[in-house]
Amino acid sequence: MNAQMSAWRDYRSIWTAAVTGRDGNTGGWLNWLALLVMVCGLIARLIGLMPAAAFARFEAGAAAGWLVLIWMVQFLPASILMNSASNARLVPRQRRRLMQMAVGGWVLIAAGLTFACGGWRFFPLIATYLLGAALMRAGMRQALVLIITASNWPLISRRVLPVELVQAMTSRPGLAIESVALVLLSAWTLMRLYPAGGDRHLDDHGKVAATIKRVESREMAPRQGMSWGSRLAYGPALRHDCRQRRPAAMLMHALGPAGHWTAWVVGAATILAAALALRLVPLLFGRPVAYGGSDWLLGFGMSMATFMVMFSTAHLGYQLRKTGGEQALLRLTPLAGGTALLNRRLAAGLLKTALLCWGMLVGVILLSAWLIGANGEILARYVGFCCLGGQLAVTGLLGDLGRALPNYGWPRFMMLGLQAACNLGIAFALSLLGGVFAVWLALVGIIGAVLILVLGWRRMMASGPAFPAGRMN
Repeated sequence: MNAQMSAWRDYRSIWTAAVTGRDGNTGGWLNWLALLVMVCGLIARLIGLMPAAAFARFEAGAAAGWLVLIWMVQFLPASILMNSASNARLVPRQRRRLMQMAVGGWVLIAAGLTFACGGWRFFPLIATYLLGAALMRAGMRQALVLIITASNWPLISRRVLPVELVQAMTSRPGLAIESVALVLLSAWTLMRLYPAGGDRHLDDHGKVAATIKRVESREMAPRQGMSWGSRLAYGPALRHDCRQRRPAAMLMHALGPAGHWTAWVVGAATILAAALALRLVPLLFGRPVAYGGSDWLLGFGMSMATFMVMFSTAHLGYQLRKTGGEQALLRLTPLAGGTALLNRRLAAGLLKTALLCWGMLVGVILLSAWLIGANGEILARYVGFCCLGGQLAVTGLLGDLGRALPNYGWPRFMMLGLQAACNLGIAFALSLLGGVFAVWLALVGIIGAVLILVLGWRRMMASGPAFPAGRMN
């Protein structure tokens, strides 16, 4: 009994330090949100709108959703930082408790989400995705393979893998073997996130801490430096603009290579190459892909496309913050142009970059969906959601940049969520009057984006010089 009480005290102390010690506001906000969702489910059950089985799954899903946010966003990175090389040697009981809490949290979340989905057949996909997301949150980018595999399993199982192998994997013995193997693999992998000290732990802990802090950055900071693919795309654009000697083009180069529209070229090419591979692999194995509806595109694929387009301008806000010195130096050169025209030229450059990124991403997304086998209805929905993402991307793009810059903190996410909900509500209401929902969503997204840009343009023209950005905060 004393040992159990001691363990619970350790768990409570570690949880408090990890969850509330670094950012108590986020945890409190998530707690109230989860409570509100669960109370709404209880009310729906009491008034007879939700059967008992659906109510149980709903409550389990809400609880698991709350736990996955707290566990992955706050506990996991904080616990890894707590397990420094010195603590792992001097406080061995803490390391043991951290490993127990990490594995226990993963098991609870996977079980809760599996129950919420209504079948044990979902456990392998949920467990694989959850493990990949946890490892990504801990700074291991290689875990993206697990997320992609779990997210695109319906497509892979139908178009890539042999039918016999899929049937064996989805049978009861196959699911049992996969579940046991995933539990053991996930436990072993999560425990390896907490080394036991030593020189290697001491050397790697600083790198892991830097990666976690970069992921947690409120400006969503990209990686330092450029890939060779980005340099190949950015170099010709820079040489062309230098020969043209146009102040409007040079203003955008003050933001650095990561702030240029060519920064998205490598990502777009990667998406297109992956779609082309998914198209060609089945043909090479003698199993042609039929051009039909792909239900997975309506779920994960469409949401990822919307978020990708939504964050297509996030790098601009970060580069505006990061390159204040370059902006100040550019204003001293003749290529900066007249001060009175600086805001107009910068606004045009930002707008051009945003539109180029939007057009490139939308084109790649639609072409990739077509290669995989999406029909016209799915492509129309993609267009609608990409227009919605484009409207969210230009929110805050223009304005008084000398005082305020785009920020992706919690208030910003809540505002964008409400904005997206309003767009979806308006499009749904218009579709009830007649017409296709995707078409109405595209029109609402475009009209909203135009209004936002017009207001931002006027505010930017009426403000002081934008460079150096954010100097008057």
